[in-house]
Amino acid sequence: MGQRTERIYNRGESFLRKKNYEQALRLFNQVLNREPGHKKALKNKLIIKIDREKNQETEEFLQFALKQVPEDSELHQIAGSYYMSLNKAERAEKYFKKSVALDDNNALAHYGLGLIAANQHSNHKKAIECFSRAIQLDHDFANAHFNRGCSYMLREQMDNAREDFLRAKELDHPEAGHFLKQYF
Repeated sequence: MGQRTERIYNRGESFLRKKNYEQALRLFNQVLNREPGHKKALKNKLIIKIDREKNQETEEFLQFALKQVPEDSELHQIAGSYYMSLNKAERAEKYFKKSVALDDNNALAHYGLGLIAANQHSNHKKAIECFSRAIQLDHDFANAHFNRGCSYMLREQMDNAREDFLRAKELDHPEAGHFLKQYF
């Protein structure tokens, strides 16, 4: 299976980069028929399915993928993001926490936990901690800078908020300039 499966996977990735999702999906399915636990094929197929449709079949495939590779931090982060997109914050939080427990260096999982802390729990102190960890892992994470700035504002730490909005603006965040003009 090994080399041939990897060649099929690489062709699928090539189609994915070219945004030919039908061909990519067909090839990822071939890989998964050969190796149901192929991490990269599972993730790429899942991302395509999530992007195209959010339905029962997508959720079933998500659960299948998690059963195949239950200790994969990125897959749990993808699950958290999926449930966030469905406004199911409680489920999303569970997956983000699992992702961070598996790999504390997953910036997107920390960011997701920050969004949940801010938007669902109104815990801006915790949100700042989560966004800060995401920024520590990815200095150019514009959304994390912007959202941390919002949490700083709500905690009345305006100097910190201004710094984050300036950095978010440097990183081309679409709303940062507006916030700077309106509040500073």
